[in-house]
Amino acid sequence: MSDKSTSLNKTVILPYQKPIFDRLCRIARACLCVNRKDIQSLKLRTNFLLIGPSGTGKTFLARALAEEEMKVPYLSVSISDWLLIGNSNRGGTCTWSLIFEFLEKNINAQGVIIFIDEADKASHDTNYNSFLKTEVFSVCDYRVPLGLSDTDNDVIDPQRIERVEEFLKYKTMVIAGAAFQDIWENQSAPQMGFAPSDNSINAPELCDLTKYLPRELINRFSSEIFILPQPTKADYQLMIETMSAGIPEIWRAKFLELGIARLDQALSNQKGARYPEEILLSAIVAVRGCMSEFVTQDDLIPQEPPIEQDDSQINISIF
Repeated sequence: MSDKSTSLNKTVILPYQKPIFDRLCRIARACLCVNRKDIQSLKLRTNFLLIGPSGTGKTFLARALAEEEMKVPYLSVSISDWLLIGNSNRGGTCTWSLIFEFLEKNINAQGVIIFIDEADKASHDTNYNSFLKTEVFSVCDYRVPLGLSDTDNDVIDPQRIERVEEFLKYKTMVIAGAAFQDIWENQSAPQMGFAPSDNSINAPELCDLTKYLPRELINRFSSEIFILPQPTKADYQLMIETMSAGIPEIWRAKFLELGIARLDQALSNQKGARYPEEILLSAIVAVRGCMSEFVTQDDLIPQEPPIEQDDSQINISIF
């Protein structure tokens, strides 16, 4: 692979993400590269909150941390899609069985990172969420819940559970992603009055999060929370310029043109890291409107010349 191809395939960490990513990298090395078994008096608290407005790249950073920086297996589960143990009325395999299978499969790895997305959705005060929070507690407390079956619905041997719990305790890092969108919306809302005060965004602290999630869940995570800010106009411009390098030439110029032209709109609407995806579609539609025929990706690949056939060898049958 050429150096150019390699550079395009490498994950790009944007400036507003980099301080958070660098700090997560340092902590991940401590969590996964230190022999925790040597520390007998205490267990390391390796659960962390990664928060920020929707679209700022929380899932993206967690995956990049695992797969590119730490080179360890990565599992992402979402609170919105979580299936409780023994809950078969929604179909599919319960989430904890998938977690158990992932841990057991990678038990000889240097370590693993589990990303729990949409953690703020566990805030609702319902019977379902009470059981859900108990299962999330189990992940954070490095223990397998009672009554768990594997993905084949078979009873799990106690020795397998013991090995997985040991791996959870010594070789797992848990990152919970949450938008807490209300916090950002409330802080960015225009203030009323004759002399509105400065409307700058203040990063929420741990005590602010207890208004949305129970303290018993919040306290299972480190007091050091990682906060991704809203992208600035310069960040949006860098997104477009960086992503344009990996776009086919036929769409690239229009992608850059539209991306730069709509920077203020992206900033106003807080589009986040999904902005380039929206611009790419607009660019394809715009270029397509100038074509007499639609050009596909296959049309950009040189085709072999057709093989000439001898008409005398063609048999035509009429039914």
